[in-house]
Amino acid sequence: MSGQTYDEDGLRFEYPHEWELEVTDQGEVRTVAVQDPDGLGFALITTDESRPDPAEVADSALDAMREEYADLESTATLETINDHAATGHDLEFYAMDMTNAAMIRCFRTPRRTVLAFGQWSDLGPDELADLVRDVIRSIVETE
Repeated sequence: MSGQTYDEDGLRFEYPHEWELEVTDQGEVRTVAVQDPDGLGFALITTDESRPDPAEVADSALDAMREEYADLESTATLETINDHAATGHDLEFYAMDMTNAAMIRCFRTPRRTVLAFGQWSDLGPDELADLVRDVIRSIVETE
């Protein structure tokens, strides 16, 4: 993926050049959001220096999605993201008459717990799902 690199506070990842970036801090928790210009795909990367259990964090994110989308289908998954064993879920659901998919991945490092959430709509370009996945798979802890 050619694009931009977010590299702050010990966290680095790549995202498409034309995507918008927003950062919010709440104490030990920082969320970095990147979104495609049409709003049909995005990724949220949240770091929590209190280091909660990754499986519990991933399951809480899944529960929040279930509350919002009654028809949500999910599959538990494990994935390695830059040498970190990430637990999570792959999701499919309908919203505003659109088919949507999402991925939740969470891992813990000696410094923090990282939650990555990516979502995309079938109305987006064919490569949108891969772009969102690539953002999440490019996450690296640099400190």
